[in-house]
Amino acid sequence: MKILIAEDEGVTRRRLQHFLEKWGHHVITSENGLDALEHFLSKDFDIVITDWMMPEMDGLELVGHIRSRGREKPYVYTILLTSRGDKEDVVKGLSEVGVDDYVVKPFEPDELRARLTVGERTVRLERTLRDYGAGLEKIVQKQTRLIRQTQEETILRLLTALESRDEETGGHVRRIGLYSAYLAEAAGWTEQQVNDIRLAAPMHDIGKIGVPDAILQKKGPLTTDEFEVIKSHTTIGGQILGNSEFPMLQLAQDIALFHHEKWEGKGYPENRSAEEIPEAARIVALVDVYDALSQDRVYRKADPENEVLRKMEKAKGNHFDPYFYDLFIKSLPVFRRIASENP
Repeated sequence: MKILIAEDEGVTRRRLQHFLEKWGHHVITSENGLDALEHFLSKDFDIVITDWMMPEMDGLELVGHIRSRGREKPYVYTILLTSRGDKEDVVKGLSEVGVDDYVVKPFEPDELRARLTVGERTVRLERTLRDYGAGLEKIVQKQTRLIRQTQEETILRLLTALESRDEETGGHVRRIGLYSAYLAEAAGWTEQQVNDIRLAAPMHDIGKIGVPDAILQKKGPLTTDEFEVIKSHTTIGGQILGNSEFPMLQLAQDIALFHHEKWEGKGYPENRSAEEIPEAARIVALVDVYDALSQDRVYRKADPENEVLRKMEKAKGNHFDPYFYDLFIKSLPVFRRIASENP
């Protein structure tokens, strides 16, 4: 075992070193807590034996620094060596700071050796558990990633099939998710929320499954009644995605239901305005229009970018949330890259 001794009293320090090396341990000594901490930070140790009262930094403070670096360094067993044998002192060291064991000075070699044996077993066990936990965490992360990728692939394939009914493409579904995720990240959303909206945003038009093909695929202008049927895809989508306990699907419901609301309050289905509209729906409202204007459709060519941006700017503050519009403008280079990589 590699053992670090922190003891300011010379006789005790040399006596400790003598017995530890006699028992086959590799020993480094320090005369104060600060010097011991420098050794600890520069090397890996299995056990630290520290005096309580020392100059520069006492033993409890040293153990506190050791424990604060618990995730950076291998597990270390700590033994407090002290002449303070009162119960209150011992309890303070063991419970408040994280000391593992203590020995009262002057120490008995047999007692110290027995406590070191316990320390060796504890170090091996703790490190084995830590390695097992790290391995298990990697397995869980991998499985979670695979599940997420499977979910995403399934969602995109199903939605691509749905979008093909009104002559949209799989590229549209994928771009909406990527655009939305980028704006959410730029707005300071958490990593989990960004991942959620990347999966949820492509479901914005899922309610179109309830719209008849004759209306959805009509080439000419829609009648008033036909437009009302088209508008119903928002409420149908909200119903399909409703009553879920999963945050991603709850987000998808908000998007499906409210992505046709407008900042000024003249959208549908509820004529919501400004921040009454869920943030995710405000994001998708903007990126959906951008994608519709900037991509070729079967029935029309894409607008030139300057025309797309002119129309987008005109919609700022009436159709679009001004905050997300400004983020969109700053993000244009990323949007162009996403579009080129996902035709």
